[in-house]
Amino acid sequence: MPVRIIQVGLGSWGIDWAETVVPRVPEVEAVGWVEPNPKMLQRVRSRLGARVDQCFSTLEAALSHIDADAILITANLAAHASLISLALEAGKHVLVEKPFVSTIVEATHLVDMADRYDLILMVSQNFRFFPAALTAARLVREQALGTISTVHIEFRRFVNYAPAEEDYYALRQPLLEDLSIHHFDLMRMVLGQEPRQVYCTAWQPPGSSFREPPGAAATIIFDRGTVVTYRGNWLSAGEATPYGGEWHLECAEGEIVWTCRGDRDLTLHGDHVVIRRRGQPVVPIGLPEMPSFGRRESLASFARAVETGTVAPYASPGRDNIGSLALTQAAIASAITGCVTPVETIRPMASARGLRLTQ
Repeated sequence: MPVRIIQVGLGSWGIDWAETVVPRVPEVEAVGWVEPNPKMLQRVRSRLGARVDQCFSTLEAALSHIDADAILITANLAAHASLISLALEAGKHVLVEKPFVSTIVEATHLVDMADRYDLILMVSQNFRFFPAALTAARLVREQALGTISTVHIEFRRFVNYAPAEEDYYALRQPLLEDLSIHHFDLMRMVLGQEPRQVYCTAWQPPGSSFREPPGAAATIIFDRGTVVTYRGNWLSAGEATPYGGEWHLECAEGEIVWTCRGDRDLTLHGDHVVIRRRGQPVVPIGLPEMPSFGRRESLASFARAVETGTVAPYASPGRDNIGSLALTQAAIASAITGCVTPVETIRPMASARGLRLTQ
């Protein structure tokens, strides 16, 4: 029987979830929608055929009228903490879009609450659910080319098309918090290591419509000595990369090169992995077949976790996601202060409580 979900937040990204993701995941059934903006809620009714008695302006109203198993939160970041808390207090499992919440304190409180109520709280880090990312993680774990030493990641896109007054350009840290968090999360998953310190600088390219910097570069040192250099730019003049970025993993015996997510979760055309042993030709690596990937597989894995009580190995339960949130916030802090930032200074409560931040 499908997991019955109420979706909260139906802005441009939320409606994309409602139209292109949720209906294509047989493990779930949407039974209600929540959106405070009446025009957007009307759009849901007209585009999805939702009934009036399935649409609400608040989550409280939806919970009082609809019997659901879980809540899918695709609202703006500022609303995440209160919505998650309300859902957990009502005994509902939660899948929330990234970023999880705004602070480590909030995240710690919420994962403790989920544990106390024995509920699943997951973050949709959908870049984890692509075959190239999973294959790269496997190759590193198996030491296919020996011990990994350095990693170079490049992300390039140009998105300065829309009018400057659009909400997207007003986002806090539009690169680091809204997109780079995917790359930071993948670093932890693929390397199987935790970040220890980061130095980051961010900038405003000429002609930018963004209120805060859309470009950044960082050097990150992980707990087993691996050094990652990272550069991302929403206003790049270079050739566009897939959204997963271009990864070069330098190992003792050669290099692993990979990328993923070439589009909006629609195809796997952007996924590829190759290895190059020192002095030898490039060898393409076959990727596993994944009929369900990206956000669809993130949602499906959440539904399976609700049914079985077991989270998939490469999913992102809230407690584990604290590690990715901490790295993101450390990078932002470094960009603001101009100083090297130890990640431990960002997550004091996580350290004090002995949180397990690795998989």
